[in-house]
This record gives sequence, structure tokens and C-alpha cells, in this order.
Amino acid sequence: MEIKPNAKIVLEVNAINKKFNHEAVITDFSFSMSQGERLLLFAPSGAGKTTLLRILSGLLLADSGTYSYSSGIEPHIVFQEPRLFPYLTVDENIRLPLKSPHFASKPNALDILPDWYKLVGLDGYQREFPHTLSGGMKRKVSLLRALITLPELLILDEPFQSLDKKSREIFVQSIFPNIPNLSVLFTSHDILDVEIIATSILLIKSPKLQNPIIIGAAEFVSSFTN
Repeated sequence: MEIKPNAKIVLEVNAINKKFNHEAVITDFSFSMSQGERLLLFAPSGAGKTTLLRILSGLLLADSGTYSYSSGIEPHIVFQEPRLFPYLTVDENIRLPLKSPHFASKPNALDILPDWYKLVGLDGYQREFPHTLSGGMKRKVSLLRALITLPELLILDEPFQSLDKKSREIFVQSIFPNIPNLSVLFTSHDILDVEIIATSILLIKSPKLQNPIIIGAAEFVSSFTN
């Protein structure tokens, strides 16, 4: 997927700082995202990636710095754990966001949800409860739940772990295109996600989030494999 040169900025992060117990985990961290970009936050384990995503999702306060989304954009987050409601079926979990008055009158993917079930291999499991599903199937349910409201921005924390290559390709090649303006900020340690999903990489080499370098996915893969 090629990002248009004049694509609007959907997310801008300026000098975010965060400490825990007086130890810095994020230092003067800044970057921006364009519409349609799939930006991979690639950093060592424990560097503060999840902390940053929680800040950008409004679940945690930064010590200083700011971030802003383009007008009308509301990020949808998918955590490392599927976080499904155990007493709701697969179908009920996926449709749950639409019960909110905020999303009830907005465009959604209900008309094509049956096709999505078939594409990702969940057809026939709509009435099952989460405890009967494999880890990969739970992951698919959590992703479809985030996509049901046709969001413009997804924030995903290790979203494709436990999914095989074919399943990842289905989301990127068959489901994401149903949301043409979709932008994705995500974390992963899997080079396969770079090859299949990412358009660009926010690369951090230090043990905490600081001094990010943005490079293209193809350049990153080349340097990673050579």
C-alpha cells in the first residue's frame, strides 16, 4: 500500500515523557502518522511500547508532552490479550460496540460481517462462547470487534500473535481494504508482520522509547535479513 504524499496527518505526538518510580521509560518521544499508514512501533522488549499505546488510548497519563488526533478520529485499541466478555457469544462480543449510542448511528460493517466470518474462519462459531475458542480464534474475534465500527485509526498491541501467515494476510488484503482510510499503529516483534502488514517502521534501538527513526518497511526488512 502506497501512502499518498499529501495524506492528512491523523496522529501527532509531541515530546511525550513518562517515568515509573523515577525511572524514565519514554523520553521526549515525537512522531506523526499519515492517513492510510500502517506504522509498526519496533523496539526492544520492556522499552515502553505498551505504555505509549496506553497513553495514546487515554488509559494512562503522560508526565509531559502532548498528542492529538485529526478532527473526528477516535482510535480503537486492541490489547495483547483478547479481553472478550466470557458470558457473551462470539457474535455478541463483536457487535457489542454498536450498542453504544455513540456508534449506533454511524456507518458499520454489519452488512459484510457474514463475509468476514467466512474469510477469517469463524463461520459456524457465532454462537460459541470464548472459552471454547483457540487463542488464534479469540484474537480474530477481538480484531473484528475493533473493526465493526469501521474506525479510521487502530492502535494494536501485538495484535497478530498466534495468527498464522494466511490469517494475517486475510486481514490485510481482504478486510482492511473495506475501510479505505484505515490507519494502523501497532507493535510486534515478528518480522512476518513487517513483510505483510507494515508500510513504515518507527524504529527505536535504545532500551527505552527515545530518538525514533522512521524507515520504510522494505528497507527495514532488507537490513533485518542481511
